[in-house]
Amino acid sequence: EAGAATQNGSPFGVELLDAMLGAIPVLTVDYLERRFGEAPAVSMVRHEVWPAQEELDELLARAGSGYPLNTTHHATSPEPLRLSDFVSIGAFRKSATYAVLMRPFGVEYELKLWLPAPPGHARAFCFARGPGTDFSARDVDLLRLVRPHLARLRARWERAPRPPQLTKREQDVLELVAQGLTNREVARRLFISPGTVRKHLENVFEKLGVRTRAGAVAAAFRASS
Repeated sequence: EAGAATQNGSPFGVELLDAMLGAIPVLTVDYLERRFGEAPAVSMVRHEVWPAQEELDELLARAGSGYPLNTTHHATSPEPLRLSDFVSIGAFRKSATYAVLMRPFGVEYELKLWLPAPPGHARAFCFARGPGTDFSARDVDLLRLVRPHLARLRARWERAPRPPQLTKREQDVLELVAQGLTNREVARRLFISPGTVRKHLENVFEKLGVRTRAGAVAAAFRASS
């Protein structure tokens, strides 16, 4: 699924997240790429339960070092990690971090898989479950097994050329459009107004010689093939 679904706008397609949901049942699974302290450059979500990224970042900042799976601490981990690898669920439920970050959103257990990334960056799949059953050794083994393949696909995607005539911001907008986001959702991810998103798309359409969002995505994909 990962190899077949690689897209121009993102290193992986949503089909991969759907396949992961089938293999590891969870409330939500997402894939994020970001530089520490900045908004995500890539964000893909299936069955979203978390708040908007800006609010989530504020909650993570409040949780600070008390959050055992803080990405800044584990971004270089070659191993999938569970919340329960660091603290018992019973003990964690008594913590302020749980009260601030997990309980309000019905999340009880977490599992994360990081892919290789440059220093100061994180590329991670994040799985969240509600009350019930923790992630098993089988779940961890599955992610350990697929990690080298996902890393290889990510590296191959990065080496693919991008449409040279688009500005960096226009590429950012088009990549999110390729994921199926609306103008309002793109605006929220990039911290700009919906009107600015529309203007960027108008420029993209003109540069690529197309009239629709689907046409722009297809033209950009052809340019990178």
